[in-house]
Amino acid sequence: MTTQILVIEDDMQIRENLTELLSLHGFAVKSAANGREGISQAFLQPPDLILCDIMMPEVDGYQVLNVMRNNRLIANVPFIFLTAKSDPTDMRKGMNHGADDYLTKPFTLQNLLHTIESRLQRNELWKADLKAQITNYRHTLASVTAHEYNTALSGIIGFCSLLIEDYQQLGSEETLSMVTMIKQCGLQLKRSLDNVQRMAVLQQVDSSHADYGHFSSGSTTITAGMVDSYVLAIGYRQDREVNYQLDVESAQLRISEENLQLCLSELIDNAVKFSDLAQTIVIIGKLDGTDYCFDFTNMGQPFKAEYYDQIAPYKQFDRQKYEQQGFGLGLSIVKKLLALNQGRMTIESLSEGKTRIAIWFPLLID
Repeated sequence: MTTQILVIEDDMQIRENLTELLSLHGFAVKSAANGREGISQAFLQPPDLILCDIMMPEVDGYQVLNVMRNNRLIANVPFIFLTAKSDPTDMRKGMNHGADDYLTKPFTLQNLLHTIESRLQRNELWKADLKAQITNYRHTLASVTAHEYNTALSGIIGFCSLLIEDYQQLGSEETLSMVTMIKQCGLQLKRSLDNVQRMAVLQQVDSSHADYGHFSSGSTTITAGMVDSYVLAIGYRQDREVNYQLDVESAQLRISEENLQLCLSELIDNAVKFSDLAQTIVIIGKLDGTDYCFDFTNMGQPFKAEYYDQIAPYKQFDRQKYEQQGFGLGLSIVKKLLALNQGRMTIESLSEGKTRIAIWFPLLID
């Protein structure tokens, strides 16, 4: 398929020369006489590359680039500035705006073609890498989804089968135990489904989204009793007695109770899941200037420092080694909710196999 190039240039002579030269070298070229027209053409038929002058009336090149980079349809189209300015400050300004390259007028045909080919090749490499990531993501998602759903459903079906086949021989304690296990499997499955749906929504939320206020506003008073109830609920769901120490100061936080519970529950769930059975989980909540800090420390599976920047939906670290349960959505949900509520998070590996996670929320100040 012929490469499509859009030339946005208000100087008619330069615009026509570029269109003719690029056409002679096998490119399909469209041109626009100003920034406004160029934006319209890019939206109507997204090109493979854009050449754009900077100094234009009404809508200049920087404004054109800003519109392009903020539209998902054309945000990743290679963008090369054409300019008579050779000042490094001006060049840096263009690159800071998101331009891929710069051509200073006058430029040679050889330099023009080399710059175009270089950017097109780099974009093709990016597309190939993105395609590989998407393929890997799909395989991982399919594997994790099947494993997670089948684990819960196998427990539900298995215990139901035992109850049906042996109900006459089972005592009340055995029956209650099996029904309890069925409920726990159901709760785990519901949590997984809820997190999948929640993550799908959170990935779309920005300031223009209908649910932005739901995820980014509100306030609540944190107490030790609230955190204690979260730990007990997670221990019940994981069918495990949790050893923990709790030291939580009461305070008013600038986040809704629902979203705070989501953040704390996901981090407590991870701390319990990745802790050795005999080890104690330490949870501290304290004032920290104009913020409030929650600190979670557990001993068990280590979390390497380099993992933090790799946190992403459905990403599980060392899954084959540790045979983890869950989708790997918890930390992604927490990161997104923190970002929406002006919070932050740090994760560090300590000595003796300990992992420490700290999160901060703004205090509600009258």
